Amino acid sequence: MTQEVRTYREGTLRWVQASGRGTSWATASAPQSGLFGFVEAGLNFQRGEEYAAIYNRGVLSHNKLIRALPVEGSFTVLEGVTADWPDNVIGTASGASVKMMHLEFRYNYTELGTNTGYFYQVMGVPFPMQITLTEAPEGNTRAYTFRGLTANGPTASGYLS
Repeated sequence: MTQEVRTYREGTLRWVQASGRGTSWATASAPQSGLFGFVEAGLNFQRGEEYAAIYNRGVLSHNKLIRALPVEGSFTVLEGVTADWPDNVIGTASGASVKMMHLEFRYNYTELGTNTGYFYQVMGVPFPMQITLTEAPEGNTRAYTFRGLTANGPTASGYLS
């Protein structure tokens, strides 16, 4: 089945309090969680790795992984009165020295006729993130800039939605 290509997918962004080092999807029992909101056009994040070329007697031999780079990104949601904002509920993660959460972004696939989606998870995001508030006629927005430890996706299933 061919999928419709869309320029701006509808999606939701959820958060959950993290546990451990933040390099995998680990949470405590019954962690704090919530919905940031419906993501406005422009969500982005990037992840990558740094490699070095290895030589053997002056001839290129292979590449070596030097380091995994942090996941950096940003998103904007319409501001609303909700108890789901993590502003005052996230504590220091169990096993970590900082307040930390995981993010899950879900693209909706309503044209498939089922409650399915396309998921990305970003793990180990320190909180608070950089937040920019903007007043606008079509709705006030909150723009978040974040840095995570690792990311997963796209997948066909999520943890939070």
